Amino acid sequence: MEREVIWSGEAESDLQKIYDFNSPIIGKQKAFQMIEKLVLKTDILTNRILSGTRYISNRRPEVNYQKLIYGNHLIIYLEIEERVEVIRVFDARQNPIKLKL
Repeated sequence: MEREVIWSGEAESDLQKIYDFNSPIIGKQKAFQMIEKLVLKTDILTNRILSGTRYISNRRPEVNYQKLIYGNHLIIYLEIEERVEVIRVFDARQNPIKLKL
């Protein structure tokens, strides 16, 4: 049985920020394609095989966050029973302090 992937409001907002930042630089079409590829990358999370690696938060090290890496982006997620919740999408070229988890 496949698990459902749910996007948090913060993760959706992160995608919008990534699009807004990149569209003037690489164009709207390529920025949209980048977002599509980030979203499609999470399809791997629907199966039971663990796909990501542990991400340890400085603020909440007790939370079992996982991460996928796609290009320059970290996709931070939690496995919660029969679903996967994407918590944040972060451009790893930024200062990690900005990722407030």
